[in-house]
Amino acid sequence: MIPLTYCYPWTKGTRDEQKQWMREFAESGVKHLVLTSNLFGEGCRDTGYLLTFYQDMQEFGLDFVDSHALWGPWSDPGMPIPEWKETLLLRHRMTFQFCRQFGVKTMAFHTGNTFNSIFGTNLTLEDYYKALISSLEILLPEAEKCGIIIALENQWTPLNHSTILLKVMEYFNSPYLGLCYDSGHGNLMEKGSQFPGETVVPVIWDDLGTSVIWEENLLEKFAPWLVNCHMHDNRGIKDEHLHPGKGTIDWDRIRRVLKTASRLQSIQNESSLHESPIQEYCRIFQDMFKNL
Repeated sequence: MIPLTYCYPWTKGTRDEQKQWMREFAESGVKHLVLTSNLFGEGCRDTGYLLTFYQDMQEFGLDFVDSHALWGPWSDPGMPIPEWKETLLLRHRMTFQFCRQFGVKTMAFHTGNTFNSIFGTNLTLEDYYKALISSLEILLPEAEKCGIIIALENQWTPLNHSTILLKVMEYFNSPYLGLCYDSGHGNLMEKGSQFPGETVVPVIWDDLGTSVIWEENLLEKFAPWLVNCHMHDNRGIKDEHLHPGKGTIDWDRIRRVLKTASRLQSIQNESSLHESPIQEYCRIFQDMFKNL
């Protein structure tokens, strides 16, 4: 059975609040949490914070299975400025070590934001692609040493269109590199064209001066390389992070394709609570994926 994992805004709470939330997750039948980018950020600032958090988790029988890399223009591996590359790589190497200590097997990465307004107006998509490749050439051996599979996520930027991500998969052809399917992003990338003038298209496309390229059958394309996935719903207009079943995603299709993904390691709940209690947040997700 594929492990179900749960993302939560842990760093917004005090330690007492965190422990109460952990108790509620455990009482809801949850076993696995996501080692989030915010937790990594706190851990990079103070290792003791993350060690204490992990000890508190163990008190409630919880563990980490999957993780999300540090992200943002200056953290994503497609960052194209050479003089800041080593700083970026060092931070990811540190998070790999945390994963090794906690037994985490996959880490989802955003490929990067093609922000010419930040990095320089003369850069092309090919420049960002070369930066991504050069980062992965360094990070992949480090991930392998720590037993981690890097999973590139469909974040909906020019640098992670399926044509780019599948090209990267074929270039490396590594068991330590795979894909992360984000259902909410996927729904926007496939259905957003149906709502002209309404769909919230990331400004990154305009920033690079590139027309939006919509997707078709994205999950089916991802399936052979899929190692983890982020599940949440929306209506195809904006990234609402609704509970599965509350938007327009075809969940029968999602479940059907996931059953064909032989490398799949985990299924992550990345929906927001939207004022629902933790028990409800967990129950909806468990019901949706109980047969996988």
